[in-house]
Amino acid sequence: MKKNQSLSFSSILSHIPRSVMLLAEKQTRVNHYCKVLSGELMFHLLLYGLLKRDKLSQRGLKDIFESQMFRISLKLKGKKSISHSSISERLSMMNCDFFKQMYISIYDIFNSLYSDKEIANLSLQRVDSTLVSDVSGKLEKALTNGNSSFKGKMLKFTINFNGMFPSYFKAHNEENYASEVLALTENVMDHFKKEKDHASVYIVDRGQCSAESFKAMSAEDGLHFVGRLQENRRIKVLSSQDVLYSEFAEGELVSDQEVQLYKKVEREGKNGKIVRDSILVDKSFRLIRFKPKGKGKVILLITNIMDLSAQEIADIYRRRWDIEVFFRFIKQELNFSHFLSLSENGIEIMLYMTMITAMLVMIYKRENQLGYRDSIRKINNELEEMILEMLRIEWLRDEYLRKEKTKRRGYITDE
Repeated sequence: MKKNQSLSFSSILSHIPRSVMLLAEKQTRVNHYCKVLSGELMFHLLLYGLLKRDKLSQRGLKDIFESQMFRISLKLKGKKSISHSSISERLSMMNCDFFKQMYISIYDIFNSLYSDKEIANLSLQRVDSTLVSDVSGKLEKALTNGNSSFKGKMLKFTINFNGMFPSYFKAHNEENYASEVLALTENVMDHFKKEKDHASVYIVDRGQCSAESFKAMSAEDGLHFVGRLQENRRIKVLSSQDVLYSEFAEGELVSDQEVQLYKKVEREGKNGKIVRDSILVDKSFRLIRFKPKGKGKVILLITNIMDLSAQEIADIYRRRWDIEVFFRFIKQELNFSHFLSLSENGIEIMLYMTMITAMLVMIYKRENQLGYRDSIRKINNELEEMILEMLRIEWLRDEYLRKEKTKRRGYITDE
C-alpha cells in the first residue's frame, strides 16, 4: 500500500488471508460443538454489524444474518434464520482467544505497513482510559464509582494508541481500577514487556500522577514516558538548565529542571489518628514548565527523557490528543458507547472486534484521505455495490445454466 493512493475496502480485506482465520479457528477450537455460528461467521457478522448499524443489538445482528445481502456476500447455505438468544449465548460462551488471535494477526499485518516513526525516530504510544456506562444496570461485574457524575455500573477501557492503530488494550471491571494510576501504569508496563521494539515513548495525562509509578517505569531499561503534573505538585529542584535562549514555539518556557517528587504516606499519630506525611521519592525526573500562548495556566510536563529539547518533549505530549479523537471515533461511529453483550466474555469479544474494525476503517480513511464519518459511509456504499455485483454475476450464471438446460432438452437449436 502506498500513501495517498485510493484503496477500496475489499482490497484492505484481501490483505487478511482466510488461512489466518481458519488457523485461529483450529488453534482455539472456537467451533467446538457449534453448528451454525462459527468463528469465521461471527467475525464477519460482527464486522458487518459494526459498520452498518447506528446502534448495534442482538436483534439487529439476527436481521443482518437473515438478510439476503449478507448471505450472498458470504455465500451462506443452509439455515436461513437464527434467534437473537442464540447470538447472545454464542457471545457469552465462545472462545474469546479466537478474536484475540485475529486481532494480533491483523495488527501485525497492517502495522508492518504503517510503522513510520513520529518524533526523533520514536514511536509514540498514547495511553488513556474511557468509561462506558450500562443504562440497564445488568452487567455481571462492573465498577460503580469510576465517575463522580455517574454512580451506576460502568466499565473502564484502557487503551494504548500508536497514532494509527490501537496497539494494546484492557477492559477493567474491578473497583481498584477506578484509579487511573493503576490502569495507565499497568497498560504501559504490560505493553512494554510484550513489545519487541522498545523505541517507544508512552504519553500519559494527569491521571497518572504517582511518583512511585514514574519511578517503576523509569526502572525499566528503555522505557520512556512523557506525562503531566498538577501545577501545585510539590517538588524538590536538583538542578536547572538555562532556558533564556532556548527555542520554544509553545509559548513561554519558564524552566527546564531535574527534580524529585514528593509522595504522601500515612502513619498512625500519637492520638491514634491517621497522619499523612510528604516524603521524597528516591528518583529524579525532568520537569519542563511553560506557559502556553494565550493561556494563563502554566503546564508542567514530566519525563525521564534527558536528551531531547524542551520543544521536542512538548511536541510529543501534544500528540496525546490523538487518543481523544480515537475514543470519539469508536464511540460515535462504531457503537462503543453501549454494550451488545452484558457477559464478561461477550464484552471482551466486542472489544477485540471494535479494535479490528477501527484498524480497517482507519486504513481506509488514511489511504482515501477522508474523515471518519465519510469513511464509514463510503465503506457501506462499497459493500452494497459489491453485493449487487455478486447478485448480477449470480443472475448471469443462473441465466446461462437455464439456457444450457433448455438447449439440452432440444427446445433451442443452434443454427
